[in-house]
Amino acid sequence: MLGLSYDSWCITQERYEPEKTQFYETLFTLANGYIGVRGNLVWETRYGHPVTYFAGVFDRTLEVKTSLANAPDWTNLKLTADNETISFEKGKLLEYKRTLDMRQGILYERIRWKSPKRKITRVETVRLVHLEEKHEGLVYGRLMPENYSGNIIMEGGINGYVFSSTGFTNQLKNKHFELVKREEAGHSIYLEMKTHGSNIIVGEATNISLNTTYRQDVKYDRDYISNVLTFHAEMGKEYEFCKYATFYTSRDTKDVRKSALDKLEEIVVRGYREIESTHVLAWWKKWENVSIEIEGNELAQKSLRFNLFHLIQCANPEDEKVSIGAKGLHGEGYWGHAFWDTEIYMLPFFIYTDPTTAKALLMYRYNTLDGARKNAKLSGFGGAQFAWQSADEGTEVCPKELGSPFGETITIHIPEEEHHVVADVTYGVEYYYKATQDREFLLHYGLEILVETARFWASRAHFDKKIKRYVIERVIGPDEIHEHCNNEAYTNFMAKWNLKTAADYAKKFKASDVVKKLKVTSNEVERWHEIADKILILYDEKSGIYEQFEGYFNLKELQLEPSRKGFPKIPSEWRDWGKLQRTRVIKQPDVVLLHYLLGDRFSTDEKKRNFDFYEPYTAYRSSLGPSVSSIVASKIGYPDIAYQHFLKSARIDLDDSHGNTASGFHAASAGGTWQAVVNGFAGMRIQGGHLYFDPHLPKEWQKLKFGIRWQGKGIIVEITHKTLTAWTKDGEEVEIGVRGSMKKITGEKITTPLCQSQ
Repeated sequence: MLGLSYDSWCITQERYEPEKTQFYETLFTLANGYIGVRGNLVWETRYGHPVTYFAGVFDRTLEVKTSLANAPDWTNLKLTADNETISFEKGKLLEYKRTLDMRQGILYERIRWKSPKRKITRVETVRLVHLEEKHEGLVYGRLMPENYSGNIIMEGGINGYVFSSTGFTNQLKNKHFELVKREEAGHSIYLEMKTHGSNIIVGEATNISLNTTYRQDVKYDRDYISNVLTFHAEMGKEYEFCKYATFYTSRDTKDVRKSALDKLEEIVVRGYREIESTHVLAWWKKWENVSIEIEGNELAQKSLRFNLFHLIQCANPEDEKVSIGAKGLHGEGYWGHAFWDTEIYMLPFFIYTDPTTAKALLMYRYNTLDGARKNAKLSGFGGAQFAWQSADEGTEVCPKELGSPFGETITIHIPEEEHHVVADVTYGVEYYYKATQDREFLLHYGLEILVETARFWASRAHFDKKIKRYVIERVIGPDEIHEHCNNEAYTNFMAKWNLKTAADYAKKFKASDVVKKLKVTSNEVERWHEIADKILILYDEKSGIYEQFEGYFNLKELQLEPSRKGFPKIPSEWRDWGKLQRTRVIKQPDVVLLHYLLGDRFSTDEKKRNFDFYEPYTAYRSSLGPSVSSIVASKIGYPDIAYQHFLKSARIDLDDSHGNTASGFHAASAGGTWQAVVNGFAGMRIQGGHLYFDPHLPKEWQKLKFGIRWQGKGIIVEITHKTLTAWTKDGEEVEIGVRGSMKKITGEKITTPLCQSQ
């Protein structure tokens, strides 16, 4: 069995806490972008909620919402030792330890259990979902009867009798799959199920073996099949077992059964040691490209690694028809839907560390462009309107109403009004092109997105003859507390940017096939420029503040209260949503986010004035907020505030700061945490076609080191409080900026003193 990595690479649970079972299931999730398996205990407990997700396998629920379908669980084991079944609700746990080893991508479990008859059994397991071989997983273990000899029965099954919660209460469940077939295949077993609505087939096969003589039987139950191994165990003797698993869906193969069973036969022959070693090697190679090293602060180092580990697990460079859901492949939150979170918060991490994966994520948007066109048409607009919540087809899957069995109905305006997602997707497209210079992607795919989103905004804005400006009415910005807003600053500015950027690229590539196919005329391009130039931006010249939306300055100046967790508290008498909308309180940074994304359009003084104005009203009720504030605080000279917000972002899941980690991983916050380090503390930005760095390390850190990919070249950056050292991986020459001065770097380290920021 593999030895565990150093503590700085490990997240460990030292004692069994039933009430925290689902919290740790999220933290201990193993995934590879194709499949996600929550970190449920292999031993059944009534407090757990095993979830297995296949990216792209969506189904409609009883509430008419499209959601990721909870697929059969292949991880479960059941151990009956001398007629007593291991159960955490019976007997006594003498020892309990679970460790997520992030360097090696494994989940380790160790228990010592004393039965009601005082018999002690020790069991250790290692679980993995192969990072590169997307269809392979295993649970390897060792067990020992410490103070008895007797018969032991080990049952390892595939359980298709699994449910998803409805989002209202854990008592209401949905079952997405119906049984197609289950069968014995030699020493292996196979279970095949199909989603009710989308008709996607999922097939899983397992084989369990022991390093001793045993009798094998097969057990059947409702939507369940298992191998049952019976053997005689001697006191004090250790026994090894391995449960191999393979899994396929009809999204990726025509013959799911054959693919699963053939792959299972292959990996059983290869053996668990080879599977384990190739998986670990894949993780080591991955970390070589994405790891960030922090000297002087162990808390920050481990927290950052946790975020990067799970972010890596969410993405699949081999599938251009899936994106990353807001909760990853880690839980049921937001039903597995993709939001603007992907392009604004997660995509930069992949652009700079794994451009192939970044392209796949953007190709998902291209492949759902027809769905976006349908959204626009249904809304009465032109072009393409990317969905606020997107699943497999790109059509809007955010419900307009939520109704509960108790007669409550909640009206949701977001899908009708939170249109900034259209520009956010476009922002990701152009960001990717600037950082990679992937001309093939731009000309064949990205340019079409630019054009169709510009057409959306051209139809969404209308001309107000009184003020002679284009206005955009009835929207919701990133803030989200305030609805039906007119001329919302973030939305209008991003629409302006979208129109102008699309016009510039359409003009530059007017001879391209895409421009010809979409029949983009010079008059249309000029109209985009005209609208962009005349979009209303609300700005108070005297104070230097951008008004978040019309009438915002007239709202009540509510004072937020401090709290132990560091997130501001809303006074109890104002927590009613209707009342809160009458105040200046905002859910997350809105104007401040704009000043980060389009930073070169605003002066440092403007950024500072607006940060100072909006920060006291920001409640940080979204996990997306702290990273943005950290980055901007770094840029305007507020190092302590920047570091406080960084830690909030980095530890949202580890500390369960928002109380909802059990429903899944905060993927956007993870991506934002990476940006807080690289774009915030390291001060990295793109300007004039070059990378620039203006570092401001937290005083708690001694050194920061990370690697990035820039326009096809690998760059290593090492920063202290006094110097920035950079070099290229392959020896190629790259020109970068460091606090205003340009430097040519090669394979040799070049160190630049950090004088006063310019």
